[in-house]
Amino acid sequence: MRRYVSHLSLVLFVCITLFTLYSFLFPFVAGSPFQGLWFAAILLLSPVGILLALVSKYRGSLSRIGITAIVGHSMLLLFLVLYMTLGYLILGV
Repeated sequence: MRRYVSHLSLVLFVCITLFTLYSFLFPFVAGSPFQGLWFAAILLLSPVGILLALVSKYRGSLSRIGITAIVGHSMLLLFLVLYMTLGYLILGV
């Protein structure tokens, strides 16, 4: 069962990443309810993905899929912080 939880965390990471890329490549029209959904998805679902990967420990060690999911979700959170700070201060986004 723990193996499936780590796979679920990795699938969650891939879905959030693909949706974020889609929303940057093909931006939604102004006023669309999907316009800021990538922001909320990273902010709310990445900590859940990290916790799922940490719960999937088997005999005190993580699998490669769990490590990949933790690193991926951490990079998404880092991207969000950098986008919010550097994008606003330097790029004016």
